[in-house]
Amino acid sequence: MPAALLLVPALLLALYRVTTALHMFQLDSYSSARYMQWLRAKPIERLFPPPWHRDTVPAKKPLEYTSRAKRILHSARCLLILIALLMAAARPSLPLAAVSALLLAYLAPTAVLAANQLLKPVQAHINRGFVASAKKKIRQLHPTVIGVAGSYGKTSTKYFIDTLLSQRFRTLKTPGSVNTQLGVTRVINDTLTAAHEVFIVEMGAYQRGEVKDVAGVAPPTIAIITSIGPEHFERFLTMENIEDTNYEVIDPLPPSGLAVFNCENAHCRKLADRTKHVPVIRYSLSADDIWAEDIQHSVEGLQFTIVTNTGLRIPAATSLVGRHNVLNILGAAAIALHLKLTPDQITAGIALLKPAPNRLEVKKGLGGAIIIDDSYNSNPDGAAEALHVLSEFTTGKRVLVTPGMIELGVLQREKNEQLGFQASKACDIVVLVGPEQTRPIAEGLRRGGFPIQNIHTVKDLSEATAIFQRIIRAGDVILFENDLPDLYNEK
Repeated sequence: MPAALLLVPALLLALYRVTTALHMFQLDSYSSARYMQWLRAKPIERLFPPPWHRDTVPAKKPLEYTSRAKRILHSARCLLILIALLMAAARPSLPLAAVSALLLAYLAPTAVLAANQLLKPVQAHINRGFVASAKKKIRQLHPTVIGVAGSYGKTSTKYFIDTLLSQRFRTLKTPGSVNTQLGVTRVINDTLTAAHEVFIVEMGAYQRGEVKDVAGVAPPTIAIITSIGPEHFERFLTMENIEDTNYEVIDPLPPSGLAVFNCENAHCRKLADRTKHVPVIRYSLSADDIWAEDIQHSVEGLQFTIVTNTGLRIPAATSLVGRHNVLNILGAAAIALHLKLTPDQITAGIALLKPAPNRLEVKKGLGGAIIIDDSYNSNPDGAAEALHVLSEFTTGKRVLVTPGMIELGVLQREKNEQLGFQASKACDIVVLVGPEQTRPIAEGLRRGGFPIQNIHTVKDLSEATAIFQRIIRAGDVILFENDLPDLYNEK
């Protein structure tokens, strides 16, 4: 069987590539549709990389060998071995063996998708067990559940609610950006105890029904929608779909519950107007149920007064930067007042606030530079506010580092060009990470009259670091706006 021996190196290559394929699949939440979309974006490069191809940049988020990942990995490898054995058993001619070997070598993505499909009944059974256990625990412990939904600002608002309510209650929040049904289920099963009086749950979605699924595990009695915008627009397709998806946190509220809306946002105000089954609190920067006055913003932080329609005036001061954080704090304060915290407790809690990780965190960098870390993700409103924060620094050169915004569908080019135009008015130097997806940003910079010699386009952050070593001095300020996951890296 000398011809069939050609299948051996092909099989070994395919078995090796299964890990990379699984990593990408995991980054896209084990969604076959989204993974296929990623493959179709660059089919030759991603389906048929050269045998010697090897990434030299470490993964930002490495593959997590969870039980599910291990099941898919082992099943995919078994499928590849089975296919190789069947090919060899057919006793192919030399030309046919060569073609079969070539096909086998590039079957890793297909094997991962097939393994996931075959394991769906098993995974569904496992998931149902975890979800049932979490629902039972919530019923037994009966904490006050606060659901936090929205296109932007939900993680920061969750952190702020937790800090304020901790002045009076024993609280638990979902960690980091955990906001899916299974992620919340795991937090309930592994971490929630009878000692926790309040459970603050971030609820996110890529499609209709996903917020409803999270709310089904941890039914909220208080819910807040922080904003509505074109997040994941390429998947939702319409703003109405985004509105309805986030409203899934409001629908299950009992009549004795509370719905809180950021009515500075027109979409949220629309949802507040349609809410009749539960009491509503509206917050904004102007007169509503709760609002802010005397706002002072600088690189040192925020100072303002929280005002309510009942006549309360609560002083607020925090080291947080970003005017949008006034709204996030107002939303947290509205819930704190509803739960009977005193004005003094709210003021004390606001003084303790820290930014959620990688969301407008101001840090000290090497060599005396200042870092503004807004790298978790990016959206049009948040990016504009980050640029405003950058513009307020006057200690040195103002540098923007960004790969642009993603998942905006038909709006993506327009919004990235707008980002470039805004950056032309706020920055001295711009470093664009990734030559392809940042072209609209470069166009926006040029439209704004930004000096071409101050635009640097690099392949990855390691190349950007080399530029920093040449141009950055003490007092310079570097804004890292967005940090695309490996799924979107340009190889």
